[in-house]
Amino acid sequence: MSKVMDKKLISEVVQMVLGNIVCAFALGCFALPFNMVVSGMSGIGRMVNYYTGISVSTVVMVCNATLFVIGWIMLGHKFAASIAIGTFVYPTFLGIFGSIDALTHLVDDPLLAAICAGVLNGIGMGLVLRVGGSTGGTDIPPIILNRKLGWKIAPMLYTLDVIVFLIQIPVTDTNGVILGILYALIYSVVMNKLIVMEQGGVQLMIFTDKVSEVNEKLLSMRFGTTLLKGVGGYMHEDKSVIYCVASNRNLNRIKRTVLSIDEKAFITITSMSEINGNGFTWYIRNEEYEPAMKDRHECHEPLIQAQN
Repeated sequence: MSKVMDKKLISEVVQMVLGNIVCAFALGCFALPFNMVVSGMSGIGRMVNYYTGISVSTVVMVCNATLFVIGWIMLGHKFAASIAIGTFVYPTFLGIFGSIDALTHLVDDPLLAAICAGVLNGIGMGLVLRVGGSTGGTDIPPIILNRKLGWKIAPMLYTLDVIVFLIQIPVTDTNGVILGILYALIYSVVMNKLIVMEQGGVQLMIFTDKVSEVNEKLLSMRFGTTLLKGVGGYMHEDKSVIYCVASNRNLNRIKRTVLSIDEKAFITITSMSEINGNGFTWYIRNEEYEPAMKDRHECHEPLIQAQN
């Protein structure tokens, strides 16, 4: 088990590092060279750079490190460890990419730069957030206030981003503002899509008079099912409803199977943005289908004892 956990930890760390590097690349090579308004600590760094000439990466590093220490003191070393990668990797690579002149002139079209920045930043943030990581910076004050005062994190984050965004407008031309808005919209969409990628699916509620036959067929195809007790609204007859959750690519396969057994079956299908648990994000065991109920119980007894 420890080896599995070690591999998982290594995978998550690599993903967080890669995500922060991609975010730094998006900002340093596409957003900042075209003077787009940006959110978070990078926006504060951009303002300090405008008035003092200090590089954005240096400002971000100093501010991130300061907030990191505050977070360590107020919330402990476990919290500090969870944001350490984003706190230092992001500004380090932002400085590296920003110092290479060739990388800051990858495109000539500002609109193309905004699109590239949005897509890449969305991918980077998605990679980080998929494993529960953080880029540090402006994430830290809302988390501290949430832990100490119970304030909600999301409204505070939105408020901070809006404030950082607004203070840049007086020193940014109209193109930079519009491109910054486009960049933010694109990365939000890409980030949200990546976070739930391969975690979504469909939920099926199957109403049929051939419950046993349909249920056994789905089980033999390795789809998990749950039988729900229901009552018909008109005749008040007791009925069983088959509840099944599957990936999108298996939807038509299940529908064809059910309708081949009962062409009058009534099926409702609901799209699910995220599914967690056995069969999707983790697995208890990869067992074979057992037609006999007695054999199923005998097969599961060791597992049930182990869980207890």
